[in-house]
Amino acid sequence: MVRALDRAVLEVARRLDLRPMELYALLLLHAGGRLTTASLADHLAASPSQAKQLALRLSARGIALRGGASGSTELTPLGTALAESAERHLNGAMRDRVNRIDDGSRETGAAVLAALATPA
Repeated sequence: MVRALDRAVLEVARRLDLRPMELYALLLLHAGGRLTTASLADHLAASPSQAKQLALRLSARGIALRGGASGSTELTPLGTALAESAERHLNGAMRDRVNRIDDGSRETGAAVLAALATPA
């Protein structure tokens, strides 16, 4: 199930001409508004340097704006539109891939994912 979700992310990232981590950053910025480099790094489980490079790549494409002493990053209107499109595509791709998994495996996978995502 995790693999199906991972493949959906790869598919959508390619469709939008983004790297998978850029897609994750785009979606996080859309959900979280303005994020500092440190916060973006925490959400992405990346180093601050990696998060800064992702933000700079998005900025270079006109998708995000960076500024301030803490390197805050926020989406431009183009970035917001791209994020909304990405969410639609990702929801559809995930739904298609998960629906191909048999019911028993899907239920087991969902339970395992929920257990992994729930803090102990």
